Amino acid sequence: MEKIIRKISFIGLSIAMFMGILDSTIVNIALPSIMNHFSANLTDTSWIVTTYVLALAIFTVTSAKLADQYGRKKLMLLGLTLFGGFSAACMFAPSLFWLSVFRFVQGVGGAIITPVVLPMGIEIFGKEKLPLITSAVGAISALAAASGPPLGGVILRYFSWHWIFGLNVPLALSSFLLISVLVKETRDETSSKKIDWLGILSLSLALFGITFGLLKGRDYGWSSLVISGSLLCGAIMIIVFILIEKRISTPMIDLKLFKIFPFTASCLVYFIIAIALICPSLIMNYFLQNVLNYSALSAALVIAPVSLTVAVAMPLGTKLAAKVGAAAVNFSGMLIVGLSLLLLALIKTNTPKIIMIIFLIVHGLGFGFANQSIVSAIKHSLKVRAV
Repeated sequence: MEKIIRKISFIGLSIAMFMGILDSTIVNIALPSIMNHFSANLTDTSWIVTTYVLALAIFTVTSAKLADQYGRKKLMLLGLTLFGGFSAACMFAPSLFWLSVFRFVQGVGGAIITPVVLPMGIEIFGKEKLPLITSAVGAISALAAASGPPLGGVILRYFSWHWIFGLNVPLALSSFLLISVLVKETRDETSSKKIDWLGILSLSLALFGITFGLLKGRDYGWSSLVISGSLLCGAIMIIVFILIEKRISTPMIDLKLFKIFPFTASCLVYFIIAIALICPSLIMNYFLQNVLNYSALSAALVIAPVSLTVAVAMPLGTKLAAKVGAAAVNFSGMLIVGLSLLLLALIKTNTPKIIMIIFLIVHGLGFGFANQSIVSAIKHSLKVRAV
C-alpha cells in the first residue's frame, strides 16, 4: 500500500512539474490569436511571454531556498494555488494589460512549483533512487517543454486561446488534492531559518536585469540605453550577490558547489541543452505556420515526435549511464544535439515533411541523453551537503 501511495504522490508532483514547464512554451503558439482578439501589435502582445519568464527568473531560486527552510509542501500548495487561480484569471482577462499582470502572478506560482518537485520526489522515494527520480523529472520537463507547441496547436484547432490557460485549472486542482492528502511535509534540516534578504534582493535584481535585457533586446534595440543599462545592472548585481554570499554566515546559495568541476560542467551542459531544445521547437513552429502556411494542428503533428523521443530517450540514457557512466552518455548526447541542430539548419521550404520529422527525432534523442547532466549535478550537490 505504501508503494502505491508513493507512486500516486509522485504523479501529483509530476502533474505540477508538467504544468509549470508546459506554460513556458504553449502560450507562444497562441500569440497571433491573442493579438487579434485584443487588436494589439506583436510587441505589446509579447509582454504575455515576457512577464511570465521574468517571474520564473526572479523567484525560482528564492522559492527553492524558502521551501528548504520552511517546508516544501507548504510552498508547493501555495504555488499551485497561485498558478491555478491566475490561470483562470488569464482566461477571462478583460485586456492585454491585465492578461500580462495575471501572467506575472501565474509565473510566480510556476517559480514556486518547478524547483520543489525534485527534492520532494527524493524525499518520497529516498536518495538511493536519485537517478531514477531525476530521470523521470527530466523526462517530464523535456516532454512538457517540447509538448507546448503541439498541444497548443490542438487546443487552437478545436477550442480557443482561452483554453491555453484553462487547461491549467484541472491540472492544478488535481495536483493540489493529491499532494495535500498524500505527501508529507519535508524541509532541509541543515538549512538555517535565517533569511538572506540581501542575497535575495541582489540576485532578484541581477536576474531581472539580465532576463529583461535578453527578452526585450530586439524590441528596444540591443544598443539602446534601456537594454544596455538593464544588462549592465544585471551584471553588476551578480557581482554584488557573489560578494554578499561570500561574506554572509547563512548564504542563499552555497558557492562552494561551483568549485567542483563536475557540478559546474553539469549545470552548464543542462543550461545549453535546455536552450537547444526550446529554441528550435519555437522556430520550427513559426517556420511551419508562417512560412509554409501549415495549420496550427498540422505544425503540432510535425513537432510532436520530439516530445515522444525525449520520453523514450531519458530512461534509456539512465540505463546506459548506469553501465558506461554519466559522462559518456552526456557527451554522446551533446554530440547528437549538435548534429541535430546542424541538420535542422539545413531545412528549406522544399524539405519533405518526413525529413523534418527525422531531424526532430534525432534532436529529441540527443536531449534525452544529454539530460543526464542534471543527475550528475544533483549527486555532487548532495555530496557537498553530506560533508
